[in-house]
Amino acid sequence: MRFGARVLKTGIAVVLTFLITNQIGLTPALIAGIAAVNALQPNVYRSLETTWNQFRGNTIGAISAIVMVLLFGSNILIIGLTVILVLAMLLFFKLQSVSTLAVITVVAIMDVPFGADLETSDFLIVAGTRFSLVMIGVLVSLLVNLVFIPPRYETKMYHNCFNIANDIFKWMRLELNAVTESQNVKKDLEQLQKRVTKLETMYSWYKEERNLFKKQRFGDHRRKVLFKHMIASTRQAYNLLKRINRYENDYKHLPDDLKYHIRIEMDEMMAYHEQVFMKFTEKIKPETSELYVEGSHYFEESLMTHFLKEYSRLTEEDDKLQYENILEIITSMHEYSRAIDRVDRLTNSFFSYHIDKNKIDIQDETLDI
Repeated sequence: MRFGARVLKTGIAVVLTFLITNQIGLTPALIAGIAAVNALQPNVYRSLETTWNQFRGNTIGAISAIVMVLLFGSNILIIGLTVILVLAMLLFFKLQSVSTLAVITVVAIMDVPFGADLETSDFLIVAGTRFSLVMIGVLVSLLVNLVFIPPRYETKMYHNCFNIANDIFKWMRLELNAVTESQNVKKDLEQLQKRVTKLETMYSWYKEERNLFKKQRFGDHRRKVLFKHMIASTRQAYNLLKRINRYENDYKHLPDDLKYHIRIEMDEMMAYHEQVFMKFTEKIKPETSELYVEGSHYFEESLMTHFLKEYSRLTEEDDKLQYENILEIITSMHEYSRAIDRVDRLTNSFFSYHIDKNKIDIQDETLDI
């Protein structure tokens, strides 16, 4: 876990919860604090959805706890049976995502000595107070997510994509020049895999966001599609690096002209990808990458034609197996090239049409996920 906005928001939520409960005079404030921590979500949409689900789940828990206490009293066995009953009802209503707070509500209400020392009316007041404490914590978490440090997903996704892609390019160039050690690359590949997965998770949170204004929804959908393909191109770059690392020995034994051809194609694709990143911040014109791709090439024939020409000369089965592995690298290169081309065309369209609506607010940021 890294120190970031969510850590700060958790602290703010707990402080505000205790301030409100102390001001109102409700006790124990600990229940509200626990609820605030549990209810905090990574984005506004999830906060709204979770608040409604928490209200329903906690209502089920509170009513169940009150009924069980009034019917059977409060003891360990009854509390355990009530928890099982509440969890079963939450599963039936598909509210298992809020089961933690619902169980806390049950325990908080049933952990009241009901009997000779506490009349029914007093017990109901205490139960209502503790239910209110849980909901105060939930509502404070919603308020914090709405007001304090709203998530800047577009900025974070752009900079993380850019940083991850640059690290991938670094290893690709080193691999293609045969100056790396396989074990070192594998260690970094594991870290890159985790970073790309976190990036995809962040996009899933971003995709859930909803704009309250109908006029802005069209632009929001276009931005989401654009970021989806930007992340997909980063994933394809990672897949290509992984494939090159896996078959680096086969690559090293290729004829020099074929190795040079692969390296030239790779350099062009990485430069193309870098230019697409520049378009997102509107530092270059949309047409720039198209002109780059249409530029002159070092070889008259395509990489696939060159590969097939070399493959047709082989006679040994071992050599053919080596070239089949190289074919996997070329396939990954093709998939990566198509992914870049797709995000490039989307970027050109995004910044060429509906200019007043299609804006991406990417702020300066150097920190990774």
